[in-house]
Amino acid sequence: MDIPQSHQNGLLEHFAKKFIDDIAKVSGASNYFSPVWEDTVSITGNFETMLDIGCGTGLFATEAKARTGCKLYGVDGSDYALQQAKGIGFEALSLISDFNVDMLPFESEQFDFCLCKDLLEHLLRPDFVLKEARRVLKSGSFLLLHVPNHFTLYGRIKFLLSNNIDTYQYFPGAKCWNFPHIRFFTHESLIELLAREGFQVVQDLSHHFFSIPYGRYLLPLSSARRKVVDLFPSQFAEGFTFLARKA
Repeated sequence: MDIPQSHQNGLLEHFAKKFIDDIAKVSGASNYFSPVWEDTVSITGNFETMLDIGCGTGLFATEAKARTGCKLYGVDGSDYALQQAKGIGFEALSLISDFNVDMLPFESEQFDFCLCKDLLEHLLRPDFVLKEARRVLKSGSFLLLHVPNHFTLYGRIKFLLSNNIDTYQYFPGAKCWNFPHIRFFTHESLIELLAREGFQVVQDLSHHFFSIPYGRYLLPLSSARRKVVDLFPSQFAEGFTFLARKA
């Protein structure tokens, strides 16, 4: 995990320690990603090996390990986050200097499953990470991909009123010039990117991130919320989540 301290400082300025600490506060009992894992494992069944690309503190990947019993590996660009991920179920953790250009430190076709959650929006070259995910996945294996959607209908209204690109207050205190998110996706563009990099979408799980003020009161039935997101994902899904298979 040895990289120059100056480079580490640069990484942390882009994604400050306080943001990592905020992620670590999500408790296992109320983890908002749990329904995604429930649906995912019901489709894939158990898998033996999993790589979390951009694992952070490991909070979201370890639930998959608990559900499937897989051997879990993680890579991240923050040594601070990786230190927090130690001792919670990873077989090994690796520090990546630059996800835009550095190959993942694994053999080709090594893993049965990859998770890439909340990483692509931080990168100049999100396509490179997907190329690498495809390389390390076995033929026919799965990728679970999630990115945020700043510009739901609700987000667009907030942006119009505030001129603040952080419409969901993901990073309070971040400035426009050092905002951690530098890529913004639509539902269609993410599907296109996956296809371009050799993945076929198996299941769209974006309905788990229905976003509208008081949405659970306006649409109390989960089936109704799912229908709305399935029809208009870029308008009503706060995050786009796809289970895809290596083609």
